[in-house]
Amino acid sequence: MQVGSGGLESKMAGGLHLLLSVHCARMDNGFADSAKLPVGATVNGFGDWSSERRSMRLLILFFSGTGNTHYVAEYLARKLEHLPIEILVRSIEQVPAGEVPEFDLLAVGFPVHAVDSPLFFQEYLRRLPPREDRGVFVFCTKGAFAGGAVRRNLQRLASRGYIPLGGGSVGMPGNDGLAFIPRNSWMARAAQNKDFDHLKSADRLACRMEEVLGGISAGRPVGDYRVQIPHSAGRSLTDRLWRAVYNRFTEPLKRRFYADERCNQCLLCTRICPAHNIRLEDGRVHFGDHCYLCLRCIHQCPQEAIQIGRWTVGKFRWRGPKGDFNPLRLYGLQRAASSPSLSVPEG
Repeated sequence: MQVGSGGLESKMAGGLHLLLSVHCARMDNGFADSAKLPVGATVNGFGDWSSERRSMRLLILFFSGTGNTHYVAEYLARKLEHLPIEILVRSIEQVPAGEVPEFDLLAVGFPVHAVDSPLFFQEYLRRLPPREDRGVFVFCTKGAFAGGAVRRNLQRLASRGYIPLGGGSVGMPGNDGLAFIPRNSWMARAAQNKDFDHLKSADRLACRMEEVLGGISAGRPVGDYRVQIPHSAGRSLTDRLWRAVYNRFTEPLKRRFYADERCNQCLLCTRICPAHNIRLEDGRVHFGDHCYLCLRCIHQCPQEAIQIGRWTVGKFRWRGPKGDFNPLRLYGLQRAASSPSLSVPEG
């Protein structure tokens, strides 16, 4: 419930901060992927966020191609819901960068592409209004290697005045690789059987966020929680090598998309493509040349008709950690079937 005003509010906020100091371990440099959650520490709670307006607002902005980052964004919100704050979870497909709701703290999340955020996500961050008095967390989902993705995006936001508060990477099944593996392979089974109800990296990040929110509630300025964003020459070299390998293998894939004979022209792919890259022309589905390679179209096609060459025919399809990822429903993207496509909104 919302904390009252006056002396009672101050005492309760101070008590909350004291509780969080014991409850949450301070993370190494504020980054979840280098911290350890103490034995027995938990962050939980679930309720109706809209039941009442709360004194502080945390805005979680993210992009999710096939459901992983969406799941982690909501996972973090559930871990923090018991605090006396308001939490908004929004896809960037719902909110133009220039119309972001007011917030006290911001968290941004993305799937790793070439040890960074996707290029269109970087552009979205550049269009966010500069804020010199607001703190920001960055999180990402990774199939294998995140490299300096979190730190790089913290630097981008810090250059626009945001106060970097930390972040972390969360390991999830890689949707790029899953589309190329047999349905009954051990990799497919491992992806389906992963314990998505207990994500340690996300728990550590939630603990850090809880610590900062508690401190601000107790009256501390957000600047007290600023983290230094480290630079590692060795990691930068590794990132460059990884990016070169990634781009060498993925760029040609963008030219191999097609819809096979199973396509029934339902036009779902044209409605959910965030790149505005798919259209129906002359009775056939055509793919343009500015694919984001989010693979949403492949994994969401109800007929499994969309392929990359012959490599994905009859292979595994991923619809999020719980198998229920539906961008049309979740993001309010219900568009007429005649609408050619969907694009990430301009700021």
